[in-house]
Amino acid sequence: MVRHSSDGSVLGPSTRVVGRVSGEGALRIEGGLKGDVSISGPAEIAEGASVEGNVHAESLEISGSLVGDAVAKGPIAVRAGAVVRGELRASEISIEPGSRVSVRLDTQIELDLGAPRRR
Repeated sequence: MVRHSSDGSVLGPSTRVVGRVSGEGALRIEGGLKGDVSISGPAEIAEGASVEGNVHAESLEISGSLVGDAVAKGPIAVRAGAVVRGELRASEISIEPGSRVSVRLDTQIELDLGAPRRR
């Protein structure tokens, strides 16, 4: 999702932040963050990274650990190996097998149950 570019910021793997992070553009978290995140662009919690706080972003990809609520205007993707505890609210939410989640989901749901069968 988020790639290293001039319009994004990266909190590297050896970085530990305590406090609120906010700004314009994209954010990739590779280290540890205790505090809330509020950005205008996409956010990514990379594998091995951890966030303890609420995240507000355009979209969110979680491969690491999130303990807190997440709100995105676009999609939230929980990747295999991720650990998530909190409430997820987005236009679309995907959770891959192999992730560990204890969440409350808030999204529009469309279920394709196939054509009704006659007995």
